[in-house]
Amino acid sequence: MGPAALLPFQRRVLDELLDEDALCIVARGLGVGRILAELARACATPRALVFLVNASEQDEADLQQQLMQMRSGEQADEAARLRVVKNETNAAARGQVYRRGGLISVTSRILIVDLLNGVVPAELVTGVVVHNASRVTAESIEAFVLRVVRQQNPGAFVKALSDAPEAFAAGFAPLEKTLKVLGLRHVHLWPRFHVDVQQDLSLEAAPVVELRVPQTRSMVELQQAVLDCLAATIGELCSATRLLDPESINVESSLFRHFDAMVKRQLSPHWHRLSARVRGMAGDLALLRRVAELITAYDPVSLLEYLDALLLSSRPTAGAAPGPAASWMASDAANILYAVARTRTFRKVAREQLPPQTQTQLRALGLPDAIVPVLEVPPKLALLAQILDEIGVANSTAARSGAAAGPVLVMAESGRECRMIRAFLASLHAHVEFDVPQGGDGGAGSRTERHPRAMVDMLRSFFRWKAQATGIRAGGGASAGPPASDAGAQRGRPPPTKRRRVRGASAAGARLPRAPAEALEQETSDMAAELAADEPAAPEGGSGYLDDDDDEWAAALGAFDESFGLLPGSETVLVHAYASRKDVLRALQPTHVVLYDPSPAFIREVEVYQARGGPLAQVYFLVYDNSLEEQRYLSAIRRERESFERLIREKATLVIPVGDAGAGVAAAASPANALMRTIAARSQRSARAVPGVDDAQPPQPPRIVVDVREFRAPLPSMLHMAGFEVVPRTIDVGDYVLHDNLVVERKSLPDLVGSLRSGRLFNQADAMTRHYGHAALLIEFEVNTSFSLQALGGITADIAVGSITSQLTMLVLAFPRLRIIWSASPYETVHIFAELKRGACEPSIDKAVAVGQDDAAVEREAVYSQAPIALLQALPGVTRKNYQLLARAFRSIRDLAAASEADIAEAVGADAAQKLHGFLHAEAK
Repeated sequence: MGPAALLPFQRRVLDELLDEDALCIVARGLGVGRILAELARACATPRALVFLVNASEQDEADLQQQLMQMRSGEQADEAARLRVVKNETNAAARGQVYRRGGLISVTSRILIVDLLNGVVPAELVTGVVVHNASRVTAESIEAFVLRVVRQQNPGAFVKALSDAPEAFAAGFAPLEKTLKVLGLRHVHLWPRFHVDVQQDLSLEAAPVVELRVPQTRSMVELQQAVLDCLAATIGELCSATRLLDPESINVESSLFRHFDAMVKRQLSPHWHRLSARVRGMAGDLALLRRVAELITAYDPVSLLEYLDALLLSSRPTAGAAPGPAASWMASDAANILYAVARTRTFRKVAREQLPPQTQTQLRALGLPDAIVPVLEVPPKLALLAQILDEIGVANSTAARSGAAAGPVLVMAESGRECRMIRAFLASLHAHVEFDVPQGGDGGAGSRTERHPRAMVDMLRSFFRWKAQATGIRAGGGASAGPPASDAGAQRGRPPPTKRRRVRGASAAGARLPRAPAEALEQETSDMAAELAADEPAAPEGGSGYLDDDDDEWAAALGAFDESFGLLPGSETVLVHAYASRKDVLRALQPTHVVLYDPSPAFIREVEVYQARGGPLAQVYFLVYDNSLEEQRYLSAIRRERESFERLIREKATLVIPVGDAGAGVAAAASPANALMRTIAARSQRSARAVPGVDDAQPPQPPRIVVDVREFRAPLPSMLHMAGFEVVPRTIDVGDYVLHDNLVVERKSLPDLVGSLRSGRLFNQADAMTRHYGHAALLIEFEVNTSFSLQALGGITADIAVGSITSQLTMLVLAFPRLRIIWSASPYETVHIFAELKRGACEPSIDKAVAVGQDDAAVEREAVYSQAPIALLQALPGVTRKNYQLLARAFRSIRDLAAASEADIAEAVGADAAQKLHGFLHAEAK
């Protein structure tokens, strides 16, 4: 089956991209992947060398599949395919791939290293296609790649695509900044309200039935409890720090996923200075938003399991210092949240109140015999069953009349929801009946209740999980310390002997009793532990209600897969997640689509599918009425519309540099790079002042040897922009070699903390001071980050093992010749490097590579594949000194594992061979 034809508006988008270099921003669901495939098809020819950058693995897989569908017959061009280059391919093999031409998807880090090392034939590069252009910033590697490509081949084209308009609407002039980084002068905007898009999608519109499902009373109570927790957490966070904007940080905006990025963006400049309590509250906001989403997405059992997992994970483990507890977990709203979540799943009763046959039935089902299952069925599931019955009747009528009757496609948000829907539909007519007390827990008489078998299975799995969690906690968890009943009351409180001033209305000053949420969780754990202890005594095979549900459902799914092609389309119901929706409509050809969760992107895909002649007869749209789910859906549409409107206004007033030399040269000559040009000129004058340098020769750019692993950071790009010659190599000592006697190890703040705690920084400092006369540790802060390592309140006079300042002090005392350089940003680091290189000779590349290696062989980057070498260096007995000997002696890890100890000893010696061979052939148990 070949790919579907482009719609007229999609053809126009493609023509605009083919005519000129531009940034194309398309609304989600309008087929940006299909447009990329057609663009890739035009580029996938051996007469051109085109690079695809910033594409994920899923994007590459989808693009390969579409290109394969475009190739038909034996006369198809073999070059019309996508070649993927990863770090498993060495430099020599990558060079051969580049010279064959075609379309090549390569990671930005590998591409920039190959460009600087001359592995890429620059004269053959035709252009670069940038996917997901919203992620490209001035500090990203993609900007570095585009700048080098334009310098080496000014005639190469650049075409960028994106389907995230919201990313271009944050900050000051984001569209203009992105165009400058990409070196482009044109932008094309294609929102859903574009005239051409509306005209094409309105020709063949499928009938839509919107069903607003009312929420149950318990769902409304859960929703209100989460909103109360969010309001309390936001209020406490805003009072703890004044870094947040109170106008944008509110309960209404906290319900949407962009809220997490907004909070992180406002706190990011001072994140390393914030206390653990403030960081925890920022994380709690994302956690509570997730809970708000799960109220409408999960079934009652899964929601209760998720909440119990949160409560268990918040407890400190045995022997660990208790951290700051989440304040919302001790609030009254959290107690209501946990209580209602449990009430809609089951309720505990006295054993004497249950009929004996019900107790026997519960034990046979693997459930505690002191509970009454409630198992509230989500209203959407019940409505979905009715919709499928209605569709079944319509398909039967259509089949008798000879009309089209294809399968039914149900789309949900996540894979967990898909499994829930499949289990519910597979046991739609299978129920389990219980005799429960009449009129609540203590009423007289009894009544019969029916529950879906799938939800009974979920409840049994829940108690199994609780039994395992209880066993783990009892063996080495929090219960090894204080009792669980007192853990919640003491966690997060100061010792009784410590006095503290607390404001009158502060939640920290109120001494609340033990939270009912913890009491309910402990009660459930006790029932699960008792059930697990009595489980071996239960009758084998139960009472015929249930066998092993996992094996049963696996067998049912296997039988469905075997018979899928034999089932009539009108009797087939397929459940898919939105994440795996790639071309699912065209592959399945459904006549009915049910949107279990609202998704604006997939609604557009349905419109595009129907506009191409899809056989859709009906589309059902389900949404909970007056719910957070509905608010998120409406807000997503509104944010996209407002983002496009802002982009349209910004495009009308866009400042575009005019010049015939190309956008790249114009960007290099812009006033924004005046500092970089000044630094480069100063460095070149300093190089001419070095004794022995001929002034008659043209000045050469200053050289810096950079470790290839450093190309994940923005500093190499900033150095290249400033006029330095960046030489990527694999060096064992340091990150940047400025001259033969000076090496610099760069550490960002997270890397600095991790290196100090693991001790890796001490080993690196020892190697630098042994091999170089001058060694420096560069502590580099990010752009727009507070230039201070710790807050004033975090600096103490006493030496503490966990203190960063204490660890740095011990590092300086241990290595007196090590110098520490503090840099506010990568831009400031460029200025520092220029000053350090003033009056110094250029570093020797061969010497920088050979430092730290006894054998100055050809470097690992150019000869060996990176993944096997990394695995080899992690094995016992393998060191930096002998790994090359093993790489020469054995062609692969498989040959090494099959070799005898004597063969390994010939390469690396008896001691290393004994450790390595013993590890490779050790028994697993």
